[in-house]
Amino acid sequence: MITLKEGQYLSDVMDKIPSNCILSKRIPGCGATTLELDTNRSSILVVPNVPVIVSKCNKYDNLLGVYEGVNQSQIIEYLRENRIRKIMTTPESFSKVKSACEKCNINIYSDFFLLEDECHQLIKDVDYRTNIVMPMNDFFRFNCKALVSATPIGFSDPRFEENHFEIIEVTADYDYRQDITVTHTYNIAKAVGEYLESHNETVCFFLNSIIEIYSLIKHFNLDAAVYCAPKSRNKLKSEYGFTNAYTEWSAETMKKYNFFTGRFYTAFDLELPYKPDLVMITDPFNAEYTMLDIDTDCIQICGRFRNGINSATHIYRVNPEIIAKSREQVEWEISAHEFAYTTIQTLYNSADNKESRFAFGAVLETLPFRKFQYPDFTKNWFAIDNEINEVLVQSQYQSDILITEWYNECHFFNPTFTKCSYNENDEKLKIIKKCRSVKDKRRKMVQILSEIEEPFSEYALDYINDMRKIDPFIVDAYEVLGKDRIEELKYNQKKMNEEMILCQRKGNKVVLLIKNTFKIGNKYTNEKITEELTRIFDLMHIHPEKTIKGSMIKDYFQVVEWRDKNNRGYMLISELI
Repeated sequence: MITLKEGQYLSDVMDKIPSNCILSKRIPGCGATTLELDTNRSSILVVPNVPVIVSKCNKYDNLLGVYEGVNQSQIIEYLRENRIRKIMTTPESFSKVKSACEKCNINIYSDFFLLEDECHQLIKDVDYRTNIVMPMNDFFRFNCKALVSATPIGFSDPRFEENHFEIIEVTADYDYRQDITVTHTYNIAKAVGEYLESHNETVCFFLNSIIEIYSLIKHFNLDAAVYCAPKSRNKLKSEYGFTNAYTEWSAETMKKYNFFTGRFYTAFDLELPYKPDLVMITDPFNAEYTMLDIDTDCIQICGRFRNGINSATHIYRVNPEIIAKSREQVEWEISAHEFAYTTIQTLYNSADNKESRFAFGAVLETLPFRKFQYPDFTKNWFAIDNEINEVLVQSQYQSDILITEWYNECHFFNPTFTKCSYNENDEKLKIIKKCRSVKDKRRKMVQILSEIEEPFSEYALDYINDMRKIDPFIVDAYEVLGKDRIEELKYNQKKMNEEMILCQRKGNKVVLLIKNTFKIGNKYTNEKITEELTRIFDLMHIHPEKTIKGSMIKDYFQVVEWRDKNNRGYMLISELI
């Protein structure tokens, strides 16, 4: 264990980062990356995002940044011109560095120290950014290597144990905890509005949803700048006409209100001559990917400001419908998926004809365990760790009690808890609830929905969710069909449901249409069955080889035959599909 005194950095207590270690520095901004850049040896630093590379390259003349747009010839030129080489690369561009070394006859594994910086991102991001872990296949081949993070997550990959990795923990002999106001709300916009009324200085918002960011900017008419990924910037400009969006941060582009997406949560220095207010926002109802991991995301975000912050606030909602799971439950589920995959793989390997092998191979690609494998079918331990971590984080947002306990147990924060009340007795909702008939209620709801301006503000999204609680079907129908089509169908539920099935393109549409028409427990004549099946098949442009007749209902339901003096048909007992 290494202990820092107040004002000390890692360079004050150690000469270099040792090999085969995971440096758990616990305190963001204590200088681990800087220590490696200043150490007199050739190094490759793999970092998760481009902004930190740009930031560090502006400070170090001899540092080469490698990311999209930097070609192999530039890397080769740098390698030939420098004796001590410092390269900072994204995971996706690591292969370019490796290839350039081969062309220069440089043994990358013996000539470079490899540092995986912000190593928690290997687990946090691998579900949507699979290539982030690709350098790890080379990582263990380096003679000298290490990982570092202020918020490391335990690795299950057995290669760490096989290579005798040790954890070096960096702590402090002073109180480094960050004061934070933790606000639970049922309406994000209302909580943000109350916050803005009491904070008049520069505010930096961290919210991983471009749609919600723009909704807040528009709702409060904010003079704002947005820092995000290139695709998000293009979306803001092309769809919303918002021009103050940037893929790189600079103090010159800052406004009074500034929004940062997940691209800027880690490994990035925000150096300002003043201390801004910081607000983190989590809304699991409207965007699951805004859920912040208090032990990693929240600590990292607070650590972005090298000159400190004036205040920190986390505004969040919870979703009681989230199914909470323990680590043991998630691990058991993954193990069950692996067993199923192994079983089918055995059948695939032992198949004695081409047809069976093809069928089992197709099944293997659809099994849940496939997402926990690399393209070469070896086990991806980082993907497994990601699944466990993600489910555990989501489970915490089931209730404010769990969030309160989480903050109280986190070593980094000194929390103060508040609530922002939300009045659900909106006058329009009262009017909806007073409608005498279902049809009148639905007419009123469709009218109100059509009057809400898009893109939806945060308040509008909350309001729509409240209407969904009153009548989920008509809200879904409006979102799929729109006002005009609903009115053309005269609010007929069967017809609306039928069109929704066609539009949504979910699953087997024929089966869904049949289930929409035929109900368990009812009797249908052969004539009625033939008529409805013919209509549905025509609707789907399906032309069965055999004649359509009443007995075809047996393909979809368990039935009992019935007859009376004039009719014959079937009673539906249960679904077969």
